[in-house]
Amino acid sequence: MDQSELSKIIAKLKIAYAYYFKELDEDLIVAMASLFYENLKDYEYERVNKAINNIIRKSKYMPSISDILEEIDKIDKIIEFDILKKMLEDGYFKYGAYGELDSVQQVRNYEKATMWLEKGIIPEWLLQDMMKYGYKQPLAYTEKKQLAGQLLLGE
Repeated sequence: MDQSELSKIIAKLKIAYAYYFKELDEDLIVAMASLFYENLKDYEYERVNKAINNIIRKSKYMPSISDILEEIDKIDKIIEFDILKKMLEDGYFKYGAYGELDSVQQVRNYEKATMWLEKGIIPEWLLQDMMKYGYKQPLAYTEKKQLAGQLLLGE
C-alpha cells in the first residue's frame, strides 16, 4: 500500500469515526498516519480497505492497528478456505500419487489441507497448487515466512 492509498484509508476513518478525530490536532493525525503506514504498508490496499469496511459495519469505535490486522487475517483465511473449496469442487483432492482415490481418502486430504490452513501453515506444494486456482499470496505472508526462516536459523 502506498501513501496515497493510506490517505484514502485515513479519510474513510475520519468520516466513519468523526468523533475520534474531532479532538486530534494535525500533528497527532500525521503521527497516527505514519504509524498506520509503518504497520500496513506491506498489505495490499484492497485487503486493508475491505478490512476497514468490515470494521466500520461492526464497530462504532475507532479501530486500533491490531484490530485492522486481525480483520485482514480473517479476510485472508476466508479467501484461503474459498480456494480450497474451489479445489475440492474441481476434483483436486480426488487424485493422489497412485491414481484416483476413494471418497474417504479425498475427504481426508481436504481435511488435512484445511487443518494446515487453520494452523497457519501452507506447504509450498499446496501454495503453488492454490495459486493455480487463483489464490494470490499476500505480500505480508512472504515476509512472515522469511522471518520464521530467520528465527529457525538463528539469524
